[in-house]
Amino acid sequence: MTGESAHTATRTIALDVPENEVLYTIKDRVATVMLNRPDRLNATNHTLPYSVAKAMQLAANDPGVRVIVITGAGRAFCAGADRTRLEAGRSGSARMVYPPDDPQFFESVTTPKGPDLGKEFMDIRRYSYFMRIGKPVIAGLNGAVAGGGMIPALCADIRLAADTMFFTTSFAQRGLIAEHGLSWLLPRLVGPSRALELLMTARRIYAPEALEIGLVNKVFPQASFRDDVQAFAATIAETVSPRSLAVMKAQVWKAMFQTFSEALGVADIELEKSVKSLDYVEGVTHFLEKRKPNFPDPSDAP
Repeated sequence: MTGESAHTATRTIALDVPENEVLYTIKDRVATVMLNRPDRLNATNHTLPYSVAKAMQLAANDPGVRVIVITGAGRAFCAGADRTRLEAGRSGSARMVYPPDDPQFFESVTTPKGPDLGKEFMDIRRYSYFMRIGKPVIAGLNGAVAGGGMIPALCADIRLAADTMFFTTSFAQRGLIAEHGLSWLLPRLVGPSRALELLMTARRIYAPEALEIGLVNKVFPQASFRDDVQAFAATIAETVSPRSLAVMKAQVWKAMFQTFSEALGVADIELEKSVKSLDYVEGVTHFLEKRKPNFPDPSDAP
């Protein structure tokens, strides 16, 4: 299989994960990472975050992948903690101690382009490494997003929702707190006051309201949701510079910890690099020649 057919055909790649709890496919330079525990509403058990990490690592290092979509099988995106974990907590069982994360994992997924993110966003179980991947990570929110399920959703760069989807923080109703960095993520999307209201009430935020308050970027009909998400992601993969995507993503997440002056300095440095890149040459050339772009794959471009 060569040429465009190699990119447009759907490829399914088997992952060495428990009970096929994550599925991985590639089409149109878009990798789809699907949580595959539909009978449990894709609730998180002890292994699911690490299974997701395997798929994300593959996508991050595949030069044929330009955009990554994480979504859920069935009628939910992720319903938070698995019921067995909740029952263990009620019985007073000791919380599981997770093994320390391997630093080499973060090195393997971190883009070498753009500003250095330092020691930020280095956690597998809480999905913050999504920010280190030099490709857009899009959360395709096909259904309910509850409790801890909000973490992978909010760590994504872009959120696309089905019109039947809803969020609920749920922590306050369980006697818990804003877990896993949600106190950092949520206010940056909707503001401190609204974040506190959503956390304190644990009410449901349906797709139209989520769009209005900036919690999601777009809402699509449930009936066409999968196709709409694929088309949205494929448009990015086909029409914009992979190098630009990587640098801009690192710039934005780095800027969360910078002053305006510092962010301006980074932009000046990165601009000088970009005008010397193959992507810049192609970006100008395809514009002047009035043709579709043909940007080099991520690993090929300096």
